[in-house]
Amino acid sequence: MYTQPASAITPALIIYLIDASNSMNDAEGTQRRIEMVQTALQAAFKDMVRRSMRDGIIQRRYKIALLAYNDRITDVLGGIRDLPDALQEGLPTIETGGITDMAAGFTVVEELLTAHLAEYEECPAPLICHLTDGLFTTKDPSPIVKRIAAMQVRDGAVLVENIYMAQDMLRVMPKHWQEWKGVQRPQDLNDDYARFLFHLSSPIPESYRQNLNSYNYQLQAGAVLFFPGAHSELMRLAFAISTATQMK
Repeated sequence: MYTQPASAITPALIIYLIDASNSMNDAEGTQRRIEMVQTALQAAFKDMVRRSMRDGIIQRRYKIALLAYNDRITDVLGGIRDLPDALQEGLPTIETGGITDMAAGFTVVEELLTAHLAEYEECPAPLICHLTDGLFTTKDPSPIVKRIAAMQVRDGAVLVENIYMAQDMLRVMPKHWQEWKGVQRPQDLNDDYARFLFHLSSPIPESYRQNLNSYNYQLQAGAVLFFPGAHSELMRLAFAISTATQMK
């Protein structure tokens, strides 16, 4: 499972779902939270370019969608895009405001996958990378997320990653993030909402874990795709794993 390499013929689909509610304007260090996200997204795009380069040409090994949610859903890139096309147009600024309608955001993801999943049957399992900084303010998104995680292609079930921008949620803080082992159990977390998102997160596929650890990280077997996102270094790690599919 999760061993199908990404290629121009079998591209990896990544859907980024970003909380763009008003609280994403709050400061996190010297930046607004949404600015940290934009910086991390740019770094993830660069990682995809590096992994897709062949003979000086960016291969179409990734397909990307970028959705932002608050009171409404914004399709930031205008549908599912090839990586080179998205880079050529540049990453638009994500506008913030309003409430945290997470259920509406995941509903659009589910609709997108329902319409297009058959196109990725022979590709790496699609990955949903969701980032939020606070509790949902409408209905519980859990049933929708579980339906998404039950969708399958030949490579495996759709992967769901959650990044939660909150402070002090880990019971044990590592001295250096590259030594961090990841979150393996809900008991590793102090925060009830962090544990809620933990239970909606997929296990990290072994191939992804090994690919990321080749860059001197120490994620352990059994960790899930849940990441605290209040530190720029950890935000970079969280977005990097969304690009860590096998390559051909």
